[in-house]
Amino acid sequence: MLPARLIAMALFALVPLAAAPAHAQTAPPPAAAQAVEPPRHSAEEVAAFVNEAVEFMKKVGPEKAFAAFNNPKGKWIDGDLYIFVFDMKGVYKATGYRPERTGTDAWKMTDAAGQLVVQEIVKRAKRHGTSTVDYLWKNPLTGKLENKTSYVVHSGDYVVGAGYYHK
Repeated sequence: MLPARLIAMALFALVPLAAAPAHAQTAPPPAAAQAVEPPRHSAEEVAAFVNEAVEFMKKVGPEKAFAAFNNPKGKWIDGDLYIFVFDMKGVYKATGYRPERTGTDAWKMTDAAGQLVVQEIVKRAKRHGTSTVDYLWKNPLTGKLENKTSYVVHSGDYVVGAGYYHK
């Protein structure tokens, strides 16, 4: 008799599901099952991150700093936020997102709209000491072209920067 009683209890438990209104069965999936927007960094977070990187570079020297900035498991990469460094001729000294670019000439690199981004970054940093540069760039987390603003600092023979993507 015990198995028949368990079956009856199980069937009774299913009755409310069968009687649920049709709209309840078409509810959107829980938030965890939906596409999650990657976290966005603020202008203030980016500026603090770059300023910390500049201080770190002054403390340990450029070469050690470049190695740290390029370390994919290091503290200088946080999702779509990463430190990049150019010399004054536009040669990559570090880029946490694509460390294989280190040592390559990016002087003529353009964004998706055709802007000479690296030239603009170097020019503004050299002229103002610190500056921001807006451009259209591929977000490494979303894979989409998005508006990006980079905060850049001229420090010695280098320009140190990082950027944030707009919503």
